[in-house]
Amino acid sequence: MKKLLSFAILFSVFALGASAKKVKTDYRNALILAYSQANSVYEDDNIKLEIYNEQLWATNKTNKTIFIDLAQCFAFHNGASMPLFDSSEKKQGDSKASKKGVSTKDDTYITIAPAIGAKQSETFICNMSTRIYGKYTTSETPSTDFTEYDKKLLEMLGGMLEESKRSDPKGKEYIGTVVRHMTEDESINNLGASVAYAFNKKAENWNNVSLSTWVSDAIFAPFYVEMPAELKKKEMKGFGIKETSPAVIHIRANSPFEFEEDRSPIIVCDWEGNYKKGTFQLGSTWIAKKKGVNVFHILGAMLTAGYNLLLRSWTETTYKKIIHFDGADAEWGKMNYVNDIMDTKQDD
Repeated sequence: MKKLLSFAILFSVFALGASAKKVKTDYRNALILAYSQANSVYEDDNIKLEIYNEQLWATNKTNKTIFIDLAQCFAFHNGASMPLFDSSEKKQGDSKASKKGVSTKDDTYITIAPAIGAKQSETFICNMSTRIYGKYTTSETPSTDFTEYDKKLLEMLGGMLEESKRSDPKGKEYIGTVVRHMTEDESINNLGASVAYAFNKKAENWNNVSLSTWVSDAIFAPFYVEMPAELKKKEMKGFGIKETSPAVIHIRANSPFEFEEDRSPIIVCDWEGNYKKGTFQLGSTWIAKKKGVNVFHILGAMLTAGYNLLLRSWTETTYKKIIHFDGADAEWGKMNYVNDIMDTKQDD
């Protein structure tokens, strides 16, 4: 009887171990830039400007229409300025174009509707992170200007990489989480904007206001993407709300501070480096998934003027994303580095 009982216990333990899957994480490395929340907002009696989700937004606080003159507006990155409107390009097209008052080559304004009701939606002004992304070397950056900020970034990153690699038993992969907190003088990155607004397009005197924010915390850590479940055809029937869930960027680190999920002051950059060549690349972690294209899509696109735009819209689905800090000691199991952000995942 005792032998039978022992055999049953041994069999149960073996079966339980065989049925349990080992946790495995396909990951990539991220350089996370967390901006000072206190400095990412400007507000006066008329207008409120905010930098969040890598973009600049404006809110009208008055009962009159506000006009923003793009020809007088600038974005700043690490001390270098960039005009928001380039008259030589004659275009302001992007996914937020419907919120812009751009209709002719002379009409270079963004109009912000008067405040009505308790909730006034913000108006998109411009992207703020475009100059961050790109290829960096020990002598050149994506914006070509090698600033004091860039020097501090490279110096800091070198130490962070060495520290991250120590967590790998083989000393080859960057699986360790490394954090750096900075004062404004120590910061490795700065974003800002100068905005000119008035209540009349023909105003002689425009109100010029500005805001500037800086990276207070930098984190180098592994991350992976949790994609939302696709809605099935059965689930899409009827008229109930079928809102697609956002893609979740999981970071193996602790959050540097509390922040609103929809108003993140954090930029998660996909990082890929080559130590021997002294280069690294910072890319966006906005998630887009390719869709299939059939012959009818192609024929329809060819019959329209916007061939490239339409074809791209049919072949790509862009997801809203949220940032989730799992914790620096999160159990991610066996770590496996992958070459494409869309290949990252965690298996239980």
